[in-house]
Amino acid sequence: MTLAAGTKLGPYEILSPLGAGGMGEVYRARDTRLGREVAVKVLPELTAGSAEALARFEREAQAVAALSHPNILAIHDFGREGGVAYCVMELLEGESLRERLGASAIPPRKAVEYAQQIARGLAAAHDRGIVHRDLKPDNVFLTRDGLVKILDFGLARPAGETASSGSGPQASLTASGTVVGTPGYMSPEQIRGKPVDQRSDLFALGAILYEMLTGQRAFQRGNPVETMMAVLQDDPPLPAGRGVPAELSDIVTHSLEKSPEDRFQSARDLAFALQVGERESSSPKAAVSGASAGPAPAHEASIAVLPFRNMSAGADAEYFSDGMTEEIINALAGIDALRVAARTSAFAFKGKDTDIRQIGRDLGVRTVLEGSVRQAGQRLRITAQLIDVSNGYHLWSERYDREMQDVFAVQDEISLAIAAALKVRLLPAQEESLVSPGTRDIEAYNLYLKGRYFFNQRASQKAIAEFEAAIARDPRFAAAYTGVADSYGTFGFYGGISTLEASAKARAAARKAQELEPDSAEVHLALGIYDHYYGWDMEREERHLRRSIELAPRSAAGYSWLACQLSPVLRTDEALEIGRRGVDLEPLSANVHVNAAWPHYFAGRYGEAVAGFRKAVHVDPAGVYGLFALGMACQADGRHEEATAVFEKLVVLTSREMPWALALYGGSLASAGRRAEAQELLAELERLSRREYVPPLHVALVHVQLGDTESALASLGMALEERNAFFWGLTRSSPVFELLRPDARFEALVAGIRPE
Repeated sequence: MTLAAGTKLGPYEILSPLGAGGMGEVYRARDTRLGREVAVKVLPELTAGSAEALARFEREAQAVAALSHPNILAIHDFGREGGVAYCVMELLEGESLRERLGASAIPPRKAVEYAQQIARGLAAAHDRGIVHRDLKPDNVFLTRDGLVKILDFGLARPAGETASSGSGPQASLTASGTVVGTPGYMSPEQIRGKPVDQRSDLFALGAILYEMLTGQRAFQRGNPVETMMAVLQDDPPLPAGRGVPAELSDIVTHSLEKSPEDRFQSARDLAFALQVGERESSSPKAAVSGASAGPAPAHEASIAVLPFRNMSAGADAEYFSDGMTEEIINALAGIDALRVAARTSAFAFKGKDTDIRQIGRDLGVRTVLEGSVRQAGQRLRITAQLIDVSNGYHLWSERYDREMQDVFAVQDEISLAIAAALKVRLLPAQEESLVSPGTRDIEAYNLYLKGRYFFNQRASQKAIAEFEAAIARDPRFAAAYTGVADSYGTFGFYGGISTLEASAKARAAARKAQELEPDSAEVHLALGIYDHYYGWDMEREERHLRRSIELAPRSAAGYSWLACQLSPVLRTDEALEIGRRGVDLEPLSANVHVNAAWPHYFAGRYGEAVAGFRKAVHVDPAGVYGLFALGMACQADGRHEEATAVFEKLVVLTSREMPWALALYGGSLASAGRRAEAQELLAELERLSRREYVPPLHVALVHVQLGDTESALASLGMALEERNAFFWGLTRSSPVFELLRPDARFEALVAGIRPE
């Protein structure tokens, strides 16, 4: 049915046709009440008698009308007139993205701008449980004033509903005027007729971004069935091979993963990745490293720096060989055209006789650097060799006999030699030096390396002593201040020092580091960690962690801590995706695996949390953090005997000296019905508290699981007053205090959580 000019639909007068689609015909019209022009969509005559089509049409109007977002077409009204169903929308001036793509590919910067706006619009829809299900260039409109509008939510359904009433590819084809998806943009699960959620829209956005960047459709084939089979089976050519920056290519590839679990988990995650990717690809460094001449692509130029062997007379010199390794990793990580395996993953092979080819496979690198350090007084002998993992051949090797005062120059020489051997392009400023030690005082640097060595061993008190000694030598050594801040953060969390004292010293050190180096990723990370433990300002913490990611997008630390931060506030999908990025960067870091699984725990998906934490324990069976998390998840999942066994191992590993471990073990004994043993652990904590500080939060963990509500609430009151580390996260979201939640006094404690 075509409406003639002058036709009235309620107060709306049809002026002229604008276009037609599977879900309706669109007309330019005049709102006679308000004197404005609008767009009116009416249901096609072909399906006007279909109850299903009418319901879908009405659902579109209701779904979009519920949204108010600048990147979603606004719905003004809905009605029926003389058997014609219609909805009234804002009138747009401009062109569809399909029309824009008909001219040529879109420059990367503009494509990213469009994709970010689409992602923000989808995020608003997904927040209300609305999945578009037919996102494509035809349903994206570019207005003349630069806004991007998502159109046609006619296929929108609540998340989890199936793509069609049938199954298989044929059920997803257009039939009888009812569109249930468009081949080439539908996700694999949508094609198969499986339940869909927001990740199907993100797949479609990935296909759209691919098309904008390359000017070609990602899965276009000879007919719809072949196109859908390509979606199910094929991967499109990498956009990076077509002049697209590698950062954007990675985002597209991640969006087009076949399994929803492997894609971005939320539109906000995708929008954030686009923001970071745009910054990376448009930076002056990226412009140099991405030039067409010279080095191989970054994914081909890759390296793992294995821990240098300590060949010195005493084992106490191991801190120096480890420190040399870390400094070379940091120097090489500054080369945009080179992918460098992260420190924790590389150190997973320390002391192991692993085949070099296996290391290459595990870390996804083509080359490995190994070496040794011998220190005798002020003399150094450093050897290094670069090895091709595919055949074991040496690509480069060298020996350096130097004085200790030349250590920075040696690090530079090794790093620059590797860059030359791998033929990677350097920025002009990097051609003479890649090393930024933060101090030129050799003794301060030596003390700092000792501090990092002890910190990595969780020996917080020893680490603090070394960092403070380094600061005494060089009061402007920012990295030493971040070391102090990080050490006090963990020290106060695990127990042994008053959290008020730990927080004051961590805060002072982090702020001094910020004063010295305001644009340091490590400084912003330290500030974020401080807020996580003691500051309890979640918004400020998130800003610092995101800034750390912006400054060091290849470092897993920022992603890992951000995933941990978002978990207790139940931003689960976002936290899972960010945690997954951390794991991609640090696949052999137990702590990164732990933080990637916390979102499951706080969302109440304890079985999935257990599986994630077990990965961490598999990576590091003696890792304190992984065992702590696994025990917590087992306990929440009702696996009390398993939790007790895990916490017992934790107590043994910490030599019964960590209050946190004793409290967890005592609480698990109580939950397993072993009350007498739990009481003994509680008495042990009380004895320990006479020698050192035991956070009341830890004691409350035992009381609550013994069913002693009054003692638990009293301990929690002290914990709030003393700002025990992570009090806010455990009391707000953890199931460990679930029995107290009905008590108004507990809710009053939670309400008392305030940023400092």
